[in-house]
Amino acid sequence: MSTRIARISGGTAIALLCGASLVGGSEPAAAQQIPIGPVCPALYALGVQGTGQSSPWASPTVDTGVIGALLGPVVSAVPGLVQRSYVAYEAGFGGAVPGGGADPYAASVASALTGLEDAATQVIAACPTTMLAVVGYSQGAQAVAEFAQSVGAGNGPVPADRVAGIALYSNPIRASGEPVIPGRPGQIAPDPAPGSAGASVSAVQLTSSASAGGGIADDGTTYGALTGRVADICVEGDLACSAPDNAAVLRAGAELAAQADLRDPIAAVGSIQSLLSGALGDAWTSFVLNDFHLDSGNVDYTPTRTLAQRLTDATDPRIPGPLPEDTGAATSRWNEITATIAQNPLVLLPKLVSQLSGAWGQFAAGNSDLVNPAVWIRFADTVARHNGYATTGQLTSGIAWLIALAHDLAGS
Repeated sequence: MSTRIARISGGTAIALLCGASLVGGSEPAAAQQIPIGPVCPALYALGVQGTGQSSPWASPTVDTGVIGALLGPVVSAVPGLVQRSYVAYEAGFGGAVPGGGADPYAASVASALTGLEDAATQVIAACPTTMLAVVGYSQGAQAVAEFAQSVGAGNGPVPADRVAGIALYSNPIRASGEPVIPGRPGQIAPDPAPGSAGASVSAVQLTSSASAGGGIADDGTTYGALTGRVADICVEGDLACSAPDNAAVLRAGAELAAQADLRDPIAAVGSIQSLLSGALGDAWTSFVLNDFHLDSGNVDYTPTRTLAQRLTDATDPRIPGPLPEDTGAATSRWNEITATIAQNPLVLLPKLVSQLSGAWGQFAAGNSDLVNPAVWIRFADTVARHNGYATTGQLTSGIAWLIALAHDLAGS
């Protein structure tokens, strides 16, 4: 059976580049209750920090990290209308990032998602008329994006009409070529919060432009009922959210790193080697079972997924791996394929070589950006771009948006 972690999202090597500031506090996340003032606010903002910027003991109300640079000014501007809390979690990348925990990235994202779901449930249970805003950066943006996906699809812990807005910064699962407001090309002002007239929000302009490429763990994210109320901000050249499209091996490597123990070189080599071996086995099983057609002494390679897609599927912990019986079935099927070829090699071998050569050409095309110097020039300063959202003005429109939401919800 596959050893992948269920319901966990893929990772991004760029997380190793994130800031390492620890958020102080003394109470583990599992024991924390979401702080709500004596009066429920019009808008409650939940923040999920990036790699190395949180911990299981992080304070829920201390404004640090990239998300603190956004929510702090919002609460200062409209303290009577907005309250906020930060989700405390490992914020780890296999122990490789200072300030982050020892959890692999994928497990850390899953922990953040669970904490976010619990926090959102607490808020709407305690405050029946309060609306939610959720903000995430980098690893935290991935957890928030997954939360928005499930809420938008009607499968989340809260109804979509209780979510006023979702702001994502450097989202590793940003869809390729996604506009700033996903699903709304050309739109620069978010939709109003449910139940509000939206006069203040209509004056907000999300100033960031859409970036090329997609998240390093792009999964074609869509937001269903939340479409129009989600903003996905990505700076061009930030490898976490604007990775080149034709770089399947890079994406597969990021997925493996997301699940690995990276605390020291020896642990990292052993962990990645084990994960790679399992992934290649899963890819081979899927390739043999799904991409060959046998019929009356004939064999054809008729792929339902390209070789690059088979590789990235096999390394992606969000996609269930083959079952034990599938491995045995693949061995039997491969024996049947080779036996069929042996009966008529002069006809079948040249045909299969031609078909598989075309598949290899597609694989090369799916990785063409990796050998294109013009592509990699975009990422020459990717560390600074990834870490600069709080210092280059990228948060300004998000701050204005949340303040506008609060005014609209309060009727002011």
